[in-house]
Amino acid sequence: MQEGRARAADLGATLALLAIGLLWGFNWAAVKLALHDMSVWSMRACGLGLGAALLFVLAAATGRSLRVPRRERPALFLAGLLNVTAFNLLSATAQTLMPTSRAAILAYMMPVWAAVLARLVLHERFDRWKWAALALGGAGLAIVVAPLAPHLAEGATALGVLAILGSAWSWAAGTILTKKVGFTADPLATTAWQLLVGAVSALAGFLGFALPAGTGHVLPLTAGGWAGLLYNGVLGIALGYFLWFGVVARLPASTAAIGVLIVPVVGVVSAMLVVGDRPTGFDAAGFVLILAAVVVNMRSAR
Repeated sequence: MQEGRARAADLGATLALLAIGLLWGFNWAAVKLALHDMSVWSMRACGLGLGAALLFVLAAATGRSLRVPRRERPALFLAGLLNVTAFNLLSATAQTLMPTSRAAILAYMMPVWAAVLARLVLHERFDRWKWAALALGGAGLAIVVAPLAPHLAEGATALGVLAILGSAWSWAAGTILTKKVGFTADPLATTAWQLLVGAVSALAGFLGFALPAGTGHVLPLTAGGWAGLLYNGVLGIALGYFLWFGVVARLPASTAAIGVLIVPVVGVVSAMLVVGDRPTGFDAAGFVLILAAVVVNMRSAR
């Protein structure tokens, strides 16, 4: 009986990881569509706000508790700033400054950065596989960024690279924090509150920066913009984050990285099909090395 339940749980986790990879992979193209009509601040405020609202409604409809133990609330707030606010704002900013496919490739150095932070924060040991993963990831990063070197003196190019690397670091830090704290509240509650932190932060930025400057619209003006925003809020944010935090709560971070491995593949393909991106040879080579780094890092975990 227990063996059958364990197999069912493994199958459920595998399907959840596959769903996360598809949802977040297509989300890169969806965000790009929404950003054609909206500013980063308004787009993220609407998408994160919609996602948070859906999860709060779901919690109320199913009778699930939204209570978080008092001692965990500061950590949950910080996790929301890292996992949701910083990652979403920085990754969207990067997409306004570089091709979506390149942003997706650089962002998914996250598992490698998480391994580095685990070494520094959790004092995990590095075996030869982790060192190899770090070397492969660093090489992939260098290959993607190298052609941009002559343009790094230009503010936009440098800002785009810093933004996407910052998004990867913030996600990795949020993942390490989540595993270190081990939140005991319902995953639906921890997800909803973190999305609310992100939505309120983005709304504050919109009111403080975008609105006075007159940049971007509050809501999309085109059908493509609406499609991108709705996909982002409902599937990419609400469903994707709910599945992710549930998986992280149940599985080791290294195992959860399997889902992350799928995202850049789908992200690059969707960017080519939906928004017409054409990755360069350097992007493709860096993409292969970064994926290899993630696979090797998973081998180390095993």
